[in-house]
Amino acid sequence: MSIDYTTIHLCNSILNLSYAGMFLALWLRRREPELLLWGASLFLVSAAVYGFTVSRNSFFVGCLLATISANISVTWSGARAFDGREPFHWHLCIAPIATFVTYVFLSHLDSRIEGSAIATVLLAVNVAMASRYFVRQGSGYARKATGWVLGAYAPLYLASIALNWAYSSSQASAILILVGDFVLNNAFVVGLFAMMEERAREALRKLAVTDQLTGALNRAGLIAKVSSSGFLTGRALLVADLDHFKGVNDAFGHTGGDVALRTFVERASKCLRPEEFVARLGGEEFGVLVKASDLRQASDRAEQIRNQIASEPVMWGWTPIELTTSIGVAIADTSDTIETLMNRADKALYIAKRSGRNRVAA
Repeated sequence: MSIDYTTIHLCNSILNLSYAGMFLALWLRRREPELLLWGASLFLVSAAVYGFTVSRNSFFVGCLLATISANISVTWSGARAFDGREPFHWHLCIAPIATFVTYVFLSHLDSRIEGSAIATVLLAVNVAMASRYFVRQGSGYARKATGWVLGAYAPLYLASIALNWAYSSSQASAILILVGDFVLNNAFVVGLFAMMEERAREALRKLAVTDQLTGALNRAGLIAKVSSSGFLTGRALLVADLDHFKGVNDAFGHTGGDVALRTFVERASKCLRPEEFVARLGGEEFGVLVKASDLRQASDRAEQIRNQIASEPVMWGWTPIELTTSIGVAIADTSDTIETLMNRADKALYIAKRSGRNRVAA
């Protein structure tokens, strides 16, 4: 019984074309560049797979091999866009061009088998590099799994070379590529959709713990940060309140007040070290968690932040807004929870405000 390779190629091509349509339909709704690039990459491989049934002319086959390599590069470009980077880079053009030139040149020297082998090695190298980018440049289980699935094409290509050399008169190499592509391509496309779902879930998680106006953590985010046992040890909580903030809102409106709140977070963040963070507790009140071994060190950090906030006026158009803050300081001990620590810092803040504002109290 003979195998109808034309039909198999056609089915593979239609499958890739349907996946391309799914990504392009999503792109029309969401306008995310990675969707357009991934759809284009699947369209390219669909055209290349069917193209092998049309002609075996060396120049045409070289174009098809280059198209498969371009599919890998465009997939890689989609991953770069997914990461918020510039999608295209000059190095992504090297493999498709080298694949085409190598195959056509060796074919004209009557070394088509050698040309096919070297071109396939270049495909394997390109897909391995793309896989490496997927795995190393992102995070999340779906991202890693998708990268490893893509990387599985490399040994598949190399195995096809060995079969082609050993059984050049048979179709063993073609069968391996077709069967492997059916399995891996389905898994890879599922992985791409899983990556997008994973990113959406992470965005929702961040939304739940982030203050949308300032970009700082919210109260829930602060509590989540310190929830692990022993996290507060060796740390201090600074509770800061913007002085006379109601007057800022009255004079400049809520838009001016929003600028003041964002400026506080920007300036306070400049004073922070790794694993220190600022959270908006509500209104014009903020919590800043810093590393400190004693109350004096914590008070010095609070003074640094207070001076940074008052360093220069906030410009609202051509009008300067004088911005100062009062800060209450509490150092954590082994029995503290975030609630007890916040309660002590709030009491210290009350003392700072009663003492004239724009000062630190512990």
